[in-house]
Amino acid sequence: MQEVDATGATAPALWREAASRGASGGVTSWGAGMPGRRTLRLFWEVREGRPVPEGEDLVEENWTPYWRQSLRPVAVTERLLLVPAWEEVPEGAPVVLRIDPGMAFGAGDHPSTRLCLRVLEALADGGSLPERVLDVGTGTGVLALAAARLGASRVTALDIDPFGFAACRRNARLNGLEHRVRPLLRSLDLLEGTYPLILANVVASQIRGLAVELRRHVEPGGRLVVSGFQADEEDSVETVLGMEPEGRWEEEGWVARMFREPEGEGAWAR
Repeated sequence: MQEVDATGATAPALWREAASRGASGGVTSWGAGMPGRRTLRLFWEVREGRPVPEGEDLVEENWTPYWRQSLRPVAVTERLLLVPAWEEVPEGAPVVLRIDPGMAFGAGDHPSTRLCLRVLEALADGGSLPERVLDVGTGTGVLALAAARLGASRVTALDIDPFGFAACRRNARLNGLEHRVRPLLRSLDLLEGTYPLILANVVASQIRGLAVELRRHVEPGGRLVVSGFQADEEDSVETVLGMEPEGRWEEEGWVARMFREPEGEGAWAR
């Protein structure tokens, strides 16, 4: 891992140049929705026969013993069951996702995760789950994997945490979804393209910091689903996004909101 000086204007060019030389990820503080130094952090995968770039080594600890004590299968809907990788799958379970959290967030045991999963299932049941989905702040990849399992064919799973990126990649393989789910270690400002559905289960301060980038990546007529905040913060989230409200879900004080981007003329400037 290494950091280079960058601004909002130069970061994409620096990232593309580093990616051409084999960088596996790039993250800016402003593109992660957090205030901080205006630098671009680059990540590299160490491979045999290649020089190791200068920077810090990242070593993932084995958190499996902890998770074994605290995680059990979670039925988030009548159909969708999240099962820790080391547990047996119950007989007759309809839609199963096996999860190995490692050091990443998102084992399916948080209300905001469950809310987003229910939204995804409702979209799938209504025939409104698109083929292309972007999951911002994917963590272990639960939402990205669920979108793929429920019918999306191309899911981009974005995270700024290398441990989240590694966990999502590991869980995609564990569920046989590696051809549908594409984990990326990247901040949102370094991502190109638009999507008909974006999921962002992150804290309210990050949603507010990423509002412009989130809208920039929603295609006209597309939807944005946000969660990770409680009811007392939702007004500030709705105000900063400035999109058309389309749905609201709540559990234990946590809230998920769905918004739609206007179509055609008048849509968010790109």
